[in-house]
Amino acid sequence: MQFTAIGFAAIPDTDSARDALGLHDLDAADIAKVMFHRHKQAHGDEHLGWGQLCLGAVSLLRVEAEGVRLETFSQAELPEIQLIDAVFQAMQGTPPLYSWGGEDDFVPLLLFRCLRHRRSAADYYAATERGEAPHQDLRQRMLSHATAFPGLHDVARRLGLPGMQGLEAESLWEQWLAGERAALGDYAEVQAVNTALLALEILHLRGDCALEEVSRTHAQLRAALQEHPRREALLGSLPA
Repeated sequence: MQFTAIGFAAIPDTDSARDALGLHDLDAADIAKVMFHRHKQAHGDEHLGWGQLCLGAVSLLRVEAEGVRLETFSQAELPEIQLIDAVFQAMQGTPPLYSWGGEDDFVPLLLFRCLRHRRSAADYYAATERGEAPHQDLRQRMLSHATAFPGLHDVARRLGLPGMQGLEAESLWEQWLAGERAALGDYAEVQAVNTALLALEILHLRGDCALEEVSRTHAQLRAALQEHPRREALLGSLPA
């Protein structure tokens, strides 16, 4: 059994908005305020769509034959294009790439950011045309006939998994502006851990792996996180 679980944090794409909306005299904070205001006028809320966001952080939890490893890439240290490259490398290196609800938000965002950076995604499209699935949305895989989908936090908590531990996507932009750059990576990592744990439960449900393999992967994850700088928070979130 091998797969990669992804977690990601998105923030407003103020650079594109500066040009598109002619806001050259405003800083990023004020540009975002305009973006939120315009979206609320048009849609009644401030939840920006994938066309107005960029990748702030990506966390990849890889379950491989040799064990488990967690990698996080953030705009706090790297340009966005390197986050995008890391995602495609994971799709090729440890497929499939699992998300919860990613078909509706992450994949459109990823491909749109490829357009923004003029980065080819030829391998991704070639794989889908061959009938392969470089990305799989766990929500759709489990609930393909459902019309209403719960969020990752709610599903995780109902299954006794850690959930998002109070971390909220809505607060990420304010934290970024306040200089709390690590918040993006924290959010992405907790999301990736929950997605991986949920993937294991769904794989067991579908008969793709035995319960013993689930338990072994839990142990490997604990071992992998022992050296993590935020190990106490992440290890405390894992099921016994």
